[in-house]
Amino acid sequence: MPAYDLVFFDCDSTLSSIEGIDELASRAGVDVSELTNAAMDGRLPMEDVYRKRLEMINPTPKDFEWLSRLYILTAIKDAKSVIAKLHACKVDVHIISGGLLPSILAFAHHLGIAPERVHAVPYDCDNPEPSYVHPLANNGGKPAVAESVGEKLGVPRERRLLIGDGVSDLEASSVVGQFVGFGGIIERDAVKSAATQYIADPLLEPLLDMVLQ
Repeated sequence: MPAYDLVFFDCDSTLSSIEGIDELASRAGVDVSELTNAAMDGRLPMEDVYRKRLEMINPTPKDFEWLSRLYILTAIKDAKSVIAKLHACKVDVHIISGGLLPSILAFAHHLGIAPERVHAVPYDCDNPEPSYVHPLANNGGKPAVAESVGEKLGVPRERRLLIGDGVSDLEASSVVGQFVGFGGIIERDAVKSAATQYIADPLLEPLLDMVLQ
């Protein structure tokens, strides 16, 4: 029997080796990487950073299609197989991300995760304002969404696990039984020092030992 019934994966720098919004910025000819790192390291509030980055980028539908393909190309080597093994053991796998839903949905499909199990920030190119106030675009959003999903599915806190690389993921440790820090792509000191379980290598296979005990 698995140790956890519900597993949440962060997307950027956890399921994929890239930060999607940074890649969109590079495509648009702007640099937002310092803003991204400031938010992920906990040096700036996410809500301040989110609007600034997207207003600088002004993404289009074609940009989102391009980013979807890039996510797939840069998927963590064993992400798809690890997720398949979790599914085979009846573990409910979800993505919870401050990234942009239009691009993450296609990536999730590639990984074998159904769209209703993807929680990310929707973005309407004609009306982006709602994106900036979405819970997952703000600090405190991940714990709120993870708690809501867990309650809706009837999975108690101690049967939930979340893995991610950033401070926004660490925030959600209060609503899961186990938080796993992932430093396989980017090592963040605040996450590494606070996580009781930490994966330093760029592979997700060690997670199976934690979940499928």
